[in-house]
Amino acid sequence: MLSHLKISNLATIEKVELDFKQGFSILTGETGAGKSIMIDALQLILGQRADNSLIRTGADQASLEAVFNTGHSEAIKSLLEESGIPADEEVIIRRILPRDGRQKILVNDVNLTQARLAMIGRLLVNIHGQHDNQSLLQASSHIDFLDGAGQLLQDREEVRTLFDRYEQILEEKNRLNQQLSSRNARIEELGFLQEELTSANLRVEEEEELNQEAGRLSHVERLTEIFAQVQGQLYESEGAMIDTIGSISKLFQEAATLDSGCLEIQESIENTQSLLKEIYLYATHYSSRMEADPKRLDWINERLNDLQRLKRKYKVESIEELLLLKQTSQAELEELQNLDFDLQKLTQKLEQTQKQLHQKSMELSAKRKAAAKLLDEQIIQEIHQLGMEKALFQTNINMNIHVAEGTCRYSSKGVDNVEFLLSVNPGQELKSLVKVASGGELSRIMLALKTVLTAVDTVETMIFDEVDTGISGRIAEIVGQKLRSLGKDRQALCITHLPQVAAWSDHHLVVNKDVIDGKTFTSIRELSANEKIEELARLIGGVDITAKTMQLSREMLKSIDRKKR
Repeated sequence: MLSHLKISNLATIEKVELDFKQGFSILTGETGAGKSIMIDALQLILGQRADNSLIRTGADQASLEAVFNTGHSEAIKSLLEESGIPADEEVIIRRILPRDGRQKILVNDVNLTQARLAMIGRLLVNIHGQHDNQSLLQASSHIDFLDGAGQLLQDREEVRTLFDRYEQILEEKNRLNQQLSSRNARIEELGFLQEELTSANLRVEEEEELNQEAGRLSHVERLTEIFAQVQGQLYESEGAMIDTIGSISKLFQEAATLDSGCLEIQESIENTQSLLKEIYLYATHYSSRMEADPKRLDWINERLNDLQRLKRKYKVESIEELLLLKQTSQAELEELQNLDFDLQKLTQKLEQTQKQLHQKSMELSAKRKAAAKLLDEQIIQEIHQLGMEKALFQTNINMNIHVAEGTCRYSSKGVDNVEFLLSVNPGQELKSLVKVASGGELSRIMLALKTVLTAVDTVETMIFDEVDTGISGRIAEIVGQKLRSLGKDRQALCITHLPQVAAWSDHHLVVNKDVIDGKTFTSIRELSANEKIEELARLIGGVDITAKTMQLSREMLKSIDRKKR
């Protein structure tokens, strides 16, 4: 239940602070006074997208705060905990809208996103406005009203899950069928690729090794000269390095016998002598293998050209990528070769899912038909009380059938088409509500639906924004009585222009607009009993309140007080 609302710098409101009570509350005021601002404020509190144009002229930011007493609502408690918010019987929502910068949303002092706030808001308040009546003019929405009244939304969610799965499998089957139609050509293409890359005997290191060998074979003469010089300078020529280092080693051996400090350098000289011998042996071995081989060089160049051709053909940069392509194409080839088997399995899965979808849809349809009978009885009872004594109401349910195939057409809502039918006058056949209902009739039918839905709705606070549009007189009084009955079990707030509706309220709020020093200020306050009489007189007679309208106001309140008792 909404217990407190604080609004600062929103539109023409500079500052308003209100306490709300259980029961049926009415908000009235002259046209243009700013009644809709409170609805705007509540919608922002409940998670509607913010518009900076609502910030009061001259203010840097607007701020809103609402306090809700949630009692022991498990749904709200669960959602709060899921959102990381301490679950308490009191929920405090604060929303700050700066003219520049990012907005701030706090629920029990925990930062929250707008989307998460909207989820919480839907469990706190149900706002019904004039535009909601237009949903009755869309036959596609009638199924939602029926499922809500019949508490079938969980069943419908199960159908939606199955339908989504069915659509996903069907899409996969269509994809496989498309592959099947072009399979032979693709299998031939992949087979050629596999044969070509397999016969190529690819190795990751091969290209680097061949390039190295090609470089060596291309420079045989020069390499032979180089290693001949190395052999000569190391050992074979006069004054060779190995001989020289040998002589030096002998001298240091003699020095070491005279001075043991020379032993360390003597070891280094011996290591150097061993290293030079290793270099000589390498040069000798290299030279023995070095010979011109034009045929081998031609083969290497041809092999390298083949590898380059394969990389260009398959648009890759390396042998590794060619090997990866071979691997992935082999997997695709196996998939295509198993396509018939996969398609058979998928067809079986599709049939199984369709059976489950059909069964669940039929179960939901049967529940809808049972719910429709009860809904029709309840709606007829409600609209008779709302002055449509001779009206008939019926929920028409037809299966959505594919005419050409004679099969059910499934959707996320099942197989049913639901449409509300109405007959207003005796002797008239039932026709689509969309075609025959007037504005006032739509308002009453919507109120009847809301009354029925209230019985299954867990939301504690309901707000009606001028839902009495198009009615007057005796019917308006019945509407007021009906709204008050809704407020017995929960909190109901209605914005109205009709005194017959306002007179039934337990609490009466009024909106006033004043212009002070060229600035507009909107205020909202609760009326005392005497002030309520004056406000009803204004609603009855307009701006000028006369003794007669005051008398009519008192008589109206006395009459309604007797009916209340």
